[in-house]
Parts: sequence; structure tokens; C-alpha cells
Amino acid sequence: MFRKSVYIIFLVTSCLSQLVAQDNAFLKEIEAYRADQHAEFLNPDKSPLTPEERSAFKGHSFFAPDESYRVKARFEPTPESKPFPLGTSKGTTQLYKRIGILHFELKGDSLTLEAYLRVQGFGMASKITYVFLPIIDKTTGESTYGAGRYLHYEGIPKGTEWVIDFNKLYNPYCAYSDRYECPQVPEPNHLPMVIEAGVKGR
Repeated sequence: MFRKSVYIIFLVTSCLSQLVAQDNAFLKEIEAYRADQHAEFLNPDKSPLTPEERSAFKGHSFFAPDESYRVKARFEPTPESKPFPLGTSKGTTQLYKRIGILHFELKGDSLTLEAYLRVQGFGMASKITYVFLPIIDKTTGESTYGAGRYLHYEGIPKGTEWVIDFNKLYNPYCAYSDRYECPQVPEPNHLPMVIEAGVKGR
């Protein structure tokens, strides 16, 4: 009986240690991501802020990191999708193509998001392929930027299991300056729930 009790205590302690390690790794990842965002806004070559705004910039306001907003999603490719014009903040359009649909569960709800690639003309192609994942949710226009927030992947993730980390939601540059032209969020990516993760409104 004594040995069995010791074994149970060992198992519980091991599980708790693993959970703490996983939690610490998650928090470190989010802290590093936010530090990179802060550095980007202080970098005159990348920042959407004016020199005066950079001098006064104290950092972004974020929701508290929450690992429940990091979810696994099943990627359903949509190879037959055609390019379509997506409206921008300037009243113009940019050409995008849906590459697939992400199916996932969040807070007990079954949801989907569409993933997009920009269709760029000759001479405009970036060296890196960015998968565009814009969203609007029930915080939009309340505690977050009124035109929605963005996520992206650098390169197309391999396989059909992707990770969506809403803790990495960020504002488009249009939230900071009208010098930029930002794509709007398509209707399929309007989520009917509160996403209290990532960056808050200005």
C-alpha cells in the first residue's frame, strides 16, 4: 500500500511538473513575440509611427496571455478557389485567393476561418509567402481596433494540422497611420464570439 501511494504521488508530481514546464514555455514564447513587436515599432525602418510617436511609444496594450486561445485546427485545402478582389482601407482592392479553411474549436464552439494568399503581380512577389488570417470578433470596435485584427504565417504550414494562436493577434498598420493600405476582413472571418487575446485597441 505504501509503495502504491508513493507511486501515485510520483505520477501526480510528474504531471504537475510537465504542466508547469509547458505553461512556462508558452509564456516565454508570448513574451518573446511581444518583445519583437515592441522592437519593430521602435525601428524607424519598419515602424508605422512617426519619429515623434516613436519617442513617446511605451508599448502595446495586450490581453493577458491565455493558452486556451491557442488551438489546433484542421486545414481543409480549397485548390479550386478563384482569386477575388478584397477591399482595403483606402477604398481600393487587392487580389487575394483563399487557400483553405481552418476548422477548430474554441471555448466549446466549433468555428472556421479562411486562410488567404495575396495574388501579386510580376515584380511584386515577396521572397516569403505570407498566409493571411484576418479576423473580426465581438471585441472589435469595443476593446480592440474597429477594423479587425490580423494573424499570419510565414510560409504555408505543412500538413493538415495547423496551430492558431490568438495571443498573437496584432493590429494592421492602418490602426496607427492612414499612410497605409490595409485589407479588410472578409465576412467568413467574422467570428460570433469574444476573442480576449492578443493586442487591444489603441
